[in-house]
Amino acid sequence: MENLRCIAKWIICANLCCTIVFASENNPSGLDYLREASELYNAKQYFKAARYAFAASQEDSSLKPDAYAWIALGLINSGLPNAASYFFIRTLQSGHRPAIKSVLTHTEDLMMIVGADVIRKYLIRHTSYDDYNDVNRNVYLYSLGKDTLLAGDPNRAIGYLSGIQRSSAIWPFAMQLRGTARALLDQNREAIEDFKVCAAQASRILNIRIKDSNHRRQLEREADDLESRCIAGHARTLYQMDEFNQADRVYDSISKKSFVWPDTLFEQAWNSFAKQEYNRSLGKLVTYKSPALQFVYNSEVDVLRAQSFLALCLYSDANEVINEFNANYTSVGVEVKTFVESNADHLGAFYEVGKSALRSSIYTSSYFYRLMNRFVRGPYFQSMVSNEDRISKEMNAIQRLDAEQSGIRHGGSQGFPGFLGEVLRWRLSSIQLLGGAFVKNSLLDYHKALIDDFEKIAFIKLEMLKNSKDSLMSADQKKEEGSTRLRGNVFPDRRDDQYRWIFNGEFWSDELGDYVFGLESACKS
Repeated sequence: MENLRCIAKWIICANLCCTIVFASENNPSGLDYLREASELYNAKQYFKAARYAFAASQEDSSLKPDAYAWIALGLINSGLPNAASYFFIRTLQSGHRPAIKSVLTHTEDLMMIVGADVIRKYLIRHTSYDDYNDVNRNVYLYSLGKDTLLAGDPNRAIGYLSGIQRSSAIWPFAMQLRGTARALLDQNREAIEDFKVCAAQASRILNIRIKDSNHRRQLEREADDLESRCIAGHARTLYQMDEFNQADRVYDSISKKSFVWPDTLFEQAWNSFAKQEYNRSLGKLVTYKSPALQFVYNSEVDVLRAQSFLALCLYSDANEVINEFNANYTSVGVEVKTFVESNADHLGAFYEVGKSALRSSIYTSSYFYRLMNRFVRGPYFQSMVSNEDRISKEMNAIQRLDAEQSGIRHGGSQGFPGFLGEVLRWRLSSIQLLGGAFVKNSLLDYHKALIDDFEKIAFIKLEMLKNSKDSLMSADQKKEEGSTRLRGNVFPDRRDDQYRWIFNGEFWSDELGDYVFGLESACKS
């Protein structure tokens, strides 16, 4: 918000009046500029229309609401959405209803390109239901739905999200949010239906009009990611309902090519654990030993491994996992804590370290970066980083469009182009702040989860020591531990769509996630 105020001060001082020359008038008024902007816009000379509207705002401050609206519309249609976002927001803040309604006709397109978080709070504060046409009202309802869900009010969120049209490009996102809200309220069957719709309709987000080929590919990845996340939401809801067999089949339908799959594999292992199929749970978890999944850094994987061995009373194995856990996660926990505390007031540092993690190899040797793989490689953060490149392209496009205008004085740091440069620098700053906040909050969340996992590991250790003392000291156990221990071959029930093969020590892509251990329980009860 402070950056917006700085830009507002800059615009007051900008001397655009002398950069535009009318052929027939020596002293045109602000209304003259505004009328010319309208005519140019209708003639599809969008950038030139925005320029004249800017001149109107300089000539007569009372015209700023209408002028900002014309600038926003002109820049959106010129393919400059990031530059347009400032004028879009300023129009909303003006409180001038006709101007506000005119820019809201492009709300959905703008949100899908620059991101919901850039404009969401302004839509909630400065617009109302009746300001929108049928298409763009969907974004307003989505904004309210997400805001109320984040505020902990799933009932109201469901009400808002239910008003979104099924034909909207954001309908799949709305179904993901509504499914989440319903699951929180234990409306499980309804939640499952929403997640099913989301997964089936995820590709609809590709209907948005985007010319940039890189952005189109990013949107395609986002559609695939959304589909996988909604399938995962479906499976989690079944798990919540104790429908473990159904949940297992739904988890299996997540594509192994999806970046979501490695992070849900341990959820499926928990599903097997809930069925007391500890050998299947361990088989799911051993998949993380595959070289293909070495980038995964999830402390809960080892917690569940230790817990599964504990459930089988295989205390030596459980103790080995506990030692591995302490060796693997102690240092990264300290590193995260140190980084967060050292940069607590510098969100830019969090954004930069997130970008560094994203740009490094996914198989990096840095455990800190591996931890961040879990969130910086998702569509939200990647979209922010990609938007930086699009902003750079917009800067180049503004220079080109400026050079094409005749009858004016050109200067990259002056007048309208100069102001747009300030706007785009504000956009870069806002991306860094939003991205930095996202990385910081994610690190805090994962650090808290890591601390919780250390507590769970400590509890498992105590439980193991309490249950195993007599068994570990027995002569038979000593003899077994002194030689190669024989394993049993007890398997969980095999589904009708599963086959049984003996593991030969090699991980194959089509086998990942399908392993089952054959350990006999050492429990005496």
